[in-house]
Amino acid sequence: MGRLVPPRLVARNEVTACVHGERAQEMQERGEAMTRRGWLVLGLSGALVMSSCAVAGPALDILEDLARSARSERLISGYTLVGVGAAIAVVSAAVLMDSGMGVYGIVAGGLVAVPGLVTLAFPSRAERELSSAGGSETAAALALEQMAAEGRFERILSGVFNVAAGTASLLFPYRYFTPYDYLYSAISSFGLAAYDFLFLSREERAYRQYETLLDGGV
Repeated sequence: MGRLVPPRLVARNEVTACVHGERAQEMQERGEAMTRRGWLVLGLSGALVMSSCAVAGPALDILEDLARSARSERLISGYTLVGVGAAIAVVSAAVLMDSGMGVYGIVAGGLVAVPGLVTLAFPSRAERELSSAGGSETAAALALEQMAAEGRFERILSGVFNVAAGTASLLFPYRYFTPYDYLYSAISSFGLAAYDFLFLSREERAYRQYETLLDGGV
């Protein structure tokens, strides 16, 4: 006959086996959790790398060029208006003050300079869009598309207005300085209308450049 094992020893062995089983299960769960965490970190790292690679692109480069060009034009226009206005005011104060017209000259100079100050104070649309994009290629592409649509609308609207002005000049002729004043005005208006209809705006050209680069896989 085999040796009988005391009931207490059997119970102790069962408790020990149960504890070891629970520890083994706990270690296995910890290992699985660490594995899942590692894959998660790896996935996040890959997403960050992909997003950083998607930041730079043709849309952002074109928007930067457009904003730089618009800023240069804004500064030139603003400083020119301020300079002309200041010159008018100074000349009026120096030459026309004795005749009583100096005050009007100073006011006229101020009226010329104020738009220049406003132009210098407020960034252009392209500059604002570049700042709002925050280095995002997607935001830059959307900004280019929106500005192109607005540029096209303004261009067509200007063309329609010029056609209407030229037609009005022919229908209601006027002669202020020469017998052909109305004809000169009509020709000028129709010429501006042709330019509006035939030539793309700067924003449209920028967006078309983006589409060309995009189609070329750049």
